[in-house]
Amino acid sequence: MISTVAAGTTESPAMRVIFLVLMGVVIAGGLTLTIVRVLRSTKSCEKQMARLAAQLDGRNQVCIRKMEIGLSQEDLLRVAGSRGYSLIDHRVGKYYEFVYTPHQPGRLA
Repeated sequence: MISTVAAGTTESPAMRVIFLVLMGVVIAGGLTLTIVRVLRSTKSCEKQMARLAAQLDGRNQVCIRKMEIGLSQEDLLRVAGSRGYSLIDHRVGKYYEFVYTPHQPGRLA
């Protein structure tokens, strides 16, 4: 169905409209998520640290995309250690994972 519409054959004008609407929704959704993440990362250091501290609320594991946060690793470790978390930097997946370790907080893995 999609390949037929994308190739330009016109079996049904309704199919083409549905395809274009769906593609528009996907593009608009992706653009919105990117804008929100960039805006979050441009906030002041104090606001970002406060938001991170609020997310580290005792859950066993918290994951945050690197694009959403513009703090240095030292700042991340300081906030994580103060809340009893250790930091795991996933460079391939491009996200930070905070693991609740009250017995050894503030470690970097």
